[in-house]
Amino acid sequence: MSGKLTTKERLIHAAGEVFAEKGFRDATIAEISEKAEANIAAVNYHFGDKEKLYDAVWHRAFDLASTAYPIDGCLPENPILEDYIFSYANAILHRIFSETESGLFAKLLHQEMSNPTLALDHIAEEALMPQTRFLGKVVHLALEQHISEERIRLCMHSIIGQCAFFNFSRPLRKHVIGKTTMTENEIEQTARHIAEFSMGGLKEIQRIKHP
Repeated sequence: MSGKLTTKERLIHAAGEVFAEKGFRDATIAEISEKAEANIAAVNYHFGDKEKLYDAVWHRAFDLASTAYPIDGCLPENPILEDYIFSYANAILHRIFSETESGLFAKLLHQEMSNPTLALDHIAEEALMPQTRFLGKVVHLALEQHISEERIRLCMHSIIGQCAFFNFSRPLRKHVIGKTTMTENEIEQTARHIAEFSMGGLKEIQRIKHP
């Protein structure tokens, strides 16, 4: 690890790798400290405890992911509704398959969803809900009619689920197709499919006027 980083920065970098690999509960301060080339007492000094270190890690991870791949980052000058879904899916897939630090948040989220901690409420409110509201506006506009809030949530979850599948299925991808990553072209094609498939579903719901 680079000697140019401060002890606090080294701890955050090291903790990110350990938490992403083992999850919050199985990660130990001793392992994180050793990886950061820091004294165990440094965690208490800089963060107070393991929970606050974890909080600092996922905040940094989400900032990196959302800066590198904002959910509205692929919108053309005059976007249609499908473009919004494509931009969302493209950003999420890039975060999932990024092999840089911008992919850390997806790995942490995978661990968190598999074995939730008290931090999940904060993660949902600060990181996930703004993205959900982004999709909610698209669904409202696409349906152009009165529809129940529950139906809207189901539509949003269907879009989110298509993207989330790729985060949770990475081990399976390795067995099925021999790799866990996606190329830039594969990400774009998959995001476009998700957008087209989702818009097709929304248009059908609008056509049958399902409540």
